[in-house]
Amino acid sequence: MHFFKQSIIARLGAAMLAISIMAVVSMIVSVIVAESTQGDAAGINVAGSLRMQSYKIIAETSQLSQDPGDEKLRKIQGSISEFENRINSPILTAVIPQDGAHDLYNLHNNLVKDWNEQILPSLNTALTDTSAAPRYIDLIEKFVHRIDAMVLLLERSTESKIKLLSMVQAISLFMTVLIIFIAMLDIKNNVVHPLQALVQMARRASHGDLTARVEYESQDELGVLGDAFNHMAEELSKIYTDLEQRVERKTALLQQSNESLQLLYDTTRCFNRKEDICRRLMPVLQQLETVSPFGPIKVTLCEPNTQKSYRELSSQATARPDSCRVLSCNSCIVQDLDPRQHKALSLPIQTRETYFGEFNAQFLPHSPPNPSDIKLIESIVENLAISMSLELKAEQEQKLSLNEERAVIARELHDSLAQSLSYLKMQVTRLQILRKKDFTAAQIDDVVDELKEGLNNAYRQLRELLTTFRLKLDDPGLEHAVDTTINEFSERLGLQIDYQYRIPHITLTPNEEIHLLQVLREALANVVKHAQATEVSVSIRAEKENISLCIEDNGVGLPENKERTNHYGLVIMQDRAATINGQLSVENQPGGGTRVLLTFKSKHH
Repeated sequence: MHFFKQSIIARLGAAMLAISIMAVVSMIVSVIVAESTQGDAAGINVAGSLRMQSYKIIAETSQLSQDPGDEKLRKIQGSISEFENRINSPILTAVIPQDGAHDLYNLHNNLVKDWNEQILPSLNTALTDTSAAPRYIDLIEKFVHRIDAMVLLLERSTESKIKLLSMVQAISLFMTVLIIFIAMLDIKNNVVHPLQALVQMARRASHGDLTARVEYESQDELGVLGDAFNHMAEELSKIYTDLEQRVERKTALLQQSNESLQLLYDTTRCFNRKEDICRRLMPVLQQLETVSPFGPIKVTLCEPNTQKSYRELSSQATARPDSCRVLSCNSCIVQDLDPRQHKALSLPIQTRETYFGEFNAQFLPHSPPNPSDIKLIESIVENLAISMSLELKAEQEQKLSLNEERAVIARELHDSLAQSLSYLKMQVTRLQILRKKDFTAAQIDDVVDELKEGLNNAYRQLRELLTTFRLKLDDPGLEHAVDTTINEFSERLGLQIDYQYRIPHITLTPNEEIHLLQVLREALANVVKHAQATEVSVSIRAEKENISLCIEDNGVGLPENKERTNHYGLVIMQDRAATINGQLSVENQPGGGTRVLLTFKSKHH
């Protein structure tokens, strides 16, 4: 029974086996009953024919007594022999039970005995003595009643077998129906209802309701399946809860990473503004305190060369620092400082070349920073150091560029306007001498004309210098400034300059762009003043790391004494080329004209 409780298949198999057994038993009993009733009809017919044969014998015997004859005698003897054959027939004896206690067996034996002991001798007497009284008639009539009784017993025996077969089939049918009913009831209670519950719970679980549980309890397969489903739902609920927690943690980490990235972006944006260091640094420090366990944060700035502290900044202060330059700003002022003990993380603000100060970030001992927080603050300190280093380099480059440009201006003034003024001064002295020595008016007029020409040359040179000094790159990139210069000198020359510009975007530094443009202008100015050219071409190219500027014309070319003729313009161009570590060559072309070539390597490479 325990096995059947643990298996629906076993129960259904047992029901099918019981139904099969009932069917087999019914078939076997039917075969047995059919076999037992085989010959009963023939036996009943034989038994019934004994009555007719008995009456036939009586009739023939009566005819013989009335009209004796050998033929009739033989006929009666044949009927008697036929009767004996029938009463002892195997067909009849086969349907009579061979049980000595059976009524049919005793009745048949008594009939045979009475036939042999009473009726047959009486018939023999009647056949031999026709005058004798017909005693056999009463005996045969009684005998016939007993034959009827035997036939009736045979019929009842056959009917009882048929009733037995019907009863066995009825019992088999009833048991089969009962087994089917029990099996269907078991299927309904232990298969259909649990399956419906499992399907319903599975649908709820598929829609996200992991609280669904199967209440069916059993030791069979569906009970095991229900327990497995409940266990699975419980585990899924735990996994889902854990997954939600992990998602929340990951979301928090992503949010923190996003805040860190935003802080780094804001840091870069703030550090690149042209404001006081406090206005740039304080928002970063305060935002850092909101996204990390650090706070308060102090920054000590030092002179790059002497490493002497010149300013201290703090994200939290109870009073305005002495070095504060914006009196309307109170972003770092707090009511009270945290009295709890803090630990400190100190990082130097420095690059490989320069030390700018110290970055001191405090934190509570029970809330130490994680590696990502430390990496964040290291990135901020590195950005601060890079920003200060770039500012320092920009300031140094600006000073250097300013000094170089002043030196170039001084040389240009000395080589052009200063010499013209010296020449005018000499002419004025000469004019004074001529007037004292009473030279002729024509000679004095010649000196005056020279003074006028000198003044015109000085004024022209002054305008050229002013144009050069006012040159500036308003639009981004060198190409626009070169286009403007080409258009300007094309108008001055009265012809179109053949121009090619093949430099990638943002290849030169601003200082290199200024000097390249000034060399171009000086070379084109020489073409305007001296070349008498009808064709001029300008080419600016970038080949790998080298930048080249080439100006060619088909003019008169250079005389042997270059420096005197060019009014010191070549010296100025040579100085500008040397400033950007370049090489300048000015030479005549074989076919006529002049070729100016400037080559240098950009610092961006």
